[in-house]
Amino acid sequence: MVITLCSSDILWEDKTGNFKKLDALLANLDYKSDLIVFPEMFATGFTMNTSLAEDESGESLQWMRKAAAACNAAVVASFPFKEKDPGGVTRIYNRAFFVFPSGKYVCYDKRHLFRMGNETLFYTPGTHPVIVEYKGVRFSLNICYDLRFPVWSRNVALQYDVLINVANFPISRLGVIEPLVKARAIENLAYVAFVNRTGRDPVSEYASGSLFVDYKGNNCGEERELFIDALPVRIIKGEIDLQKLNEFREKFPAWMDADDFTLSGEK
Repeated sequence: MVITLCSSDILWEDKTGNFKKLDALLANLDYKSDLIVFPEMFATGFTMNTSLAEDESGESLQWMRKAAAACNAAVVASFPFKEKDPGGVTRIYNRAFFVFPSGKYVCYDKRHLFRMGNETLFYTPGTHPVIVEYKGVRFSLNICYDLRFPVWSRNVALQYDVLINVANFPISRLGVIEPLVKARAIENLAYVAFVNRTGRDPVSEYASGSLFVDYKGNNCGEERELFIDALPVRIIKGEIDLQKLNEFREKFPAWMDADDFTLSGEK
């Protein structure tokens, strides 16, 4: 399976502009990808402006569905999502969507909200991990700050093959990305696809740092550049090899000695 990680420069709170740029990026992709992954809050940037939150009829999900159909590939990204709880109260989530080429989708709500950026004041945390199966490969979904919390991503009984994390890590924290990504891969005997944004917003500046690493913690993605309106966009092309993954898991079954635990707050 071929996976593409797109480190896009997100225009601040400009959905139309971002969709236009991403349409051009996908049109210039010169190989067939099975899965295409964009950063956290791919259509707005990491905003606390919850008036931009959408429901299932909103333009962000509809763009993702159209892109998945056009590319005949699954598409993953997060955006601010609004939903009424059973009591009729509207909740706002930082929700990641895994959209299949058919238009069907599975979603995950960010568990660890970034309190240093006031995300805890505006968004509701998720309550449970989410695993998606696509073309025989099992994916666990994470969003940005989740990367720092290993228990949340623990691959209990090898339930997943690839951990996807869509992110907005600023330049000031670029140095922690590689150690965290490689640790999650090694401890979980799984590939990790980490997709970060580039550019700047009113608060921070960003440089990609995107990584695709294997179950041994080795960088195994092929870095490429696409030029959109004469500006470079960094992408990573990676390949998921289930046979090699499973062979290593049999040869080195460290997962069998993992400690038992219970997640607080999981439903």
